[in-house]
Amino acid sequence: MKIICICTGNPCRSPMAAAILQRLLPGADVSSAGLYAEDGMPASRHALLAMDEMGLDISAHRARRFCPEMAEGALLVGMTRAHVRALRSLCPAARVELFLGDEDVPDPFGQGMDAYERTAHVLEEGARALIHRLNLH
Repeated sequence: MKIICICTGNPCRSPMAAAILQRLLPGADVSSAGLYAEDGMPASRHALLAMDEMGLDISAHRARRFCPEMAEGALLVGMTRAHVRALRSLCPAARVELFLGDEDVPDPFGQGMDAYERTAHVLEEGARALIHRLNLH
């Protein structure tokens, strides 16, 4: 199973979501990308700290820009409705889902540590719900 979590710039939400999903689905190939990512940028400092608090290490993460070729055989999981719309436009044949099912994952970028911790908890609960909703066990 190949899952790609996708957000805007790929510094926080999507790598955090990917790390959480990878822990919950150890046999899956889970990664992340950003629709407007600057290739090679590391995860944001607060994202690193929030994941560290959950026992996850995303220090090796480097941002990558999403390209339609990545969709081959993958489940694409957008963090917001806008991401899902863009992905469906770029990859009409791909399987695309909204991470939280019916609401956007809040974007902590540029905010303080509290926002990142809240987003991490939303992502953890959302990941469990996504696995259940899509029967990804």
